[in-house]
Amino acid sequence: MMQRLFWRIFGVLWIATVVLLVMFAWVGTSNFETEKIPGTEITRLQAALDDLLARTTRELRHDGEEATRQWLRTADGFGPAQVYVFTADGKELLGREVSPNVRAAAAQVLANLRADDPGSSETYSAERLRARATRTRGHDTYAMVAAREGSFFARLMARRPTWFWQNILVAMAASAALSLLLAWYVSSPLQRIRASTHRFAEGDLDARVGRIRFGRSAEVVALATEFDAMAERIKTLVESHRRLVRDVSHELRSPLARQRVALELARDGDSAQVQGSLDRIEREADRLEGMLAQSLELSRLETTSDALVDDIALDALLEDVILNADYEGALRSRKVVLAERAHLQLIGSHAALYSAFENVIRNALAYTADGSTVVVRLLREGDVAHILVRDRGPGVADPELARIFEPFYRTDSARTRGSGGTGLGLAIAARAIKRHRGSIQARNAEGGGLEVTIKLPLKTTR
Repeated sequence: MMQRLFWRIFGVLWIATVVLLVMFAWVGTSNFETEKIPGTEITRLQAALDDLLARTTRELRHDGEEATRQWLRTADGFGPAQVYVFTADGKELLGREVSPNVRAAAAQVLANLRADDPGSSETYSAERLRARATRTRGHDTYAMVAAREGSFFARLMARRPTWFWQNILVAMAASAALSLLLAWYVSSPLQRIRASTHRFAEGDLDARVGRIRFGRSAEVVALATEFDAMAERIKTLVESHRRLVRDVSHELRSPLARQRVALELARDGDSAQVQGSLDRIEREADRLEGMLAQSLELSRLETTSDALVDDIALDALLEDVILNADYEGALRSRKVVLAERAHLQLIGSHAALYSAFENVIRNALAYTADGSTVVVRLLREGDVAHILVRDRGPGVADPELARIFEPFYRTDSARTRGSGGTGLGLAIAARAIKRHRGSIQARNAEGGGLEVTIKLPLKTTR
């Protein structure tokens, strides 16, 4: 297919250059036929025809009729013009068929030739025709007509090969070479993009166009860049899905296995054991439901782009999240407070940021010590909002601080299994913050506990 494109481009370019050559020849021919010589009233074509008539007159006067007839048969220097010679009785020397215009011009100059004129009399002129009558030394009378007849293309084809067609062939060869180069210039990068697309469609997710060295037009480079960006995005999504499926499959095994054990115990146990097993099955079902819901939320964040069009007051959003979290922590005497606040606004996705703040604050509430307080601060530094969330829990080992934002990553059983967490909350928060071009990181605070810092670039409201 790309070869057909190459030859189509070549054909269009080459035909266009040939048409241009014909047009230039047309313009040149028209100018030659119509442009008048400065200081005279005749055109360049008429001057050339006069030269032919003068040569014919010399042949007749000096060499005679037979020699002139032979000269007319063998002469090849007339170019697109024709020279006709008529005797006094109207016969053409070579017996050629002539047009009515040529015969009428010959008859007119013969009729206008005075009997007492020993020379010649030029009596007829047209746009592409000149006629002259002459009398030789033997007092024989002749009419000579030089004419450039036929259509434009006929006159163009009548040019002398010695100078015209050689130039045309050279020009056509040069235009063909240039057309080949331009066709290759256009089709080569497209062929490269097509090959990369084919490889990508066949499953090679690393297929990229890369840097284009030949055919680097702005449009082609933009197309290649967009393809590479699309391919990188699709690769990220596919790998994310694969990883998510693998992790979810792995995480589902444990609660399903515990459900099967509880089911077997319920079948064989007494009423008290049956009730305990049913409670266990219910907890594991709730855990599975929560894990699947969070997995779907994480997949949605990775594969779709929420419209960032909501006017969000960060302090009001945090107050709403903290109010709900504080209510949940009351059973274990755990509190959540907004210690510092600034009235900050940005444009983003209200639902995504609410989910991010909720997951971070709930994570801190789950691991803070009983009777302690999770402290939240909302500060501004330049054009960036800082949200700091600190708990009073056991903290995280330094090598694992960056990994707690990975899906399904857990540190130790004291910090995860006991809380019933799925290892997805912080991953969801990280994806939502990244969607807003922000950042999230964790560190072990002085005096114990984990401190999570969220940074969000502020935008003016609509």
